[in-house]
Amino acid sequence: MTKKNIAVLIDWYLPGNKAGGPVKSVYSMLNVLKDEFNFFVITTNHDLGSSTPYKNVESDKWVKHNDIPVYYFSKEKLKSNNLLEVINGISPDLVYLNSFWSYNFALLPLRFKRAGKLKADIVLAPRGMLGKGAMSIKPLKKKLFISLIKAVNLHAKTTFHATTPDEEKEILKVLKKAQIKIASNVNSAKLNQDRSLRKEVGELKLFYLSRIAKVKNLHYALEILGKIKTEGKITYDIYGSLEDKTYWKECEAVSKKLPANIKVNYKGDLSFEQVQPMIENYHFLFLPTLNENFGHSIYETLMSACPVIISDTTPWNGVNDSDCGFAIGLKDKVEFVNVIKSVVQYDHELYVFMCQNCRIFMKQKINNESDIKAYKALFA
Repeated sequence: MTKKNIAVLIDWYLPGNKAGGPVKSVYSMLNVLKDEFNFFVITTNHDLGSSTPYKNVESDKWVKHNDIPVYYFSKEKLKSNNLLEVINGISPDLVYLNSFWSYNFALLPLRFKRAGKLKADIVLAPRGMLGKGAMSIKPLKKKLFISLIKAVNLHAKTTFHATTPDEEKEILKVLKKAQIKIASNVNSAKLNQDRSLRKEVGELKLFYLSRIAKVKNLHYALEILGKIKTEGKITYDIYGSLEDKTYWKECEAVSKKLPANIKVNYKGDLSFEQVQPMIENYHFLFLPTLNENFGHSIYETLMSACPVIISDTTPWNGVNDSDCGFAIGLKDKVEFVNVIKSVVQYDHELYVFMCQNCRIFMKQKINNESDIKAYKALFA
């Protein structure tokens, strides 16, 4: 049986990782499904927030990255006609878009399709960009944009990829007539069977793992820590790209006013391979994000047998019933404060109990055959 050719368009891809979840989602999907389809990735030659091309990566030609053909466009060559030529050059059966807002890698291909210049079917993954939290940032600009694309019926021949039933509802709230298929995100993290970090009473090591951007809600997390005036030593280490430097300055200002027993450190970026080894050093992920359509950092933390303290705006609210974390409403700051005060006082035995529950919980979530079938149906 001949395998389908699928052109995967994404603004940023490996070796860059500053764009976070979407890059991880695409990377994981390619690894899981590369035996089922012929994938071709079309992207840019630099990372999010940078104009410097990747070192040792040839631009404006097809090269291999982890055995997948990738075309890294330079800024100079990324023009409408060139993009159309590269896409049609691989005779794709399907074009897979990974943004709702991107001009080059979503709007242009949709315009090609509408003008009859692109024959391939189109699947679009909004990657959580239509969620309530994401839509609350620059809402007027986004509402105007959506009104314009509705007026020209830009998505008339598009299938949307939702990763959860909740994301399906988010898409339908914006585009009531959207054609949608659901396929869960996949991730290549390994389940930790031997977590050895000790938990002492009065000590708590928290970490943040995500982009530094408003939608990830770091400022809120720091405000919560500022309300914890209790005995005990708390550290909060921050990992992620400085996507919004103005927002980061606001976060720094809050961190400087925290009580003396709370230490905040910015640790910079991590490669995908460094994430799980890093998690070994911490007791909890603390990520009160505004919105996640999947939440790779949450998935990888739980796969590392590490409990989480998160908002209830992610697909991981099941941690509450499974005693492997806390998913809390963002309106309930008092509950966030009380949970952190409580876990500071956990002893090692209670902490190990939560870690074991993480393993039990995640054994049910690991990529399985039904996920692969869902992607086959998505790309059918």
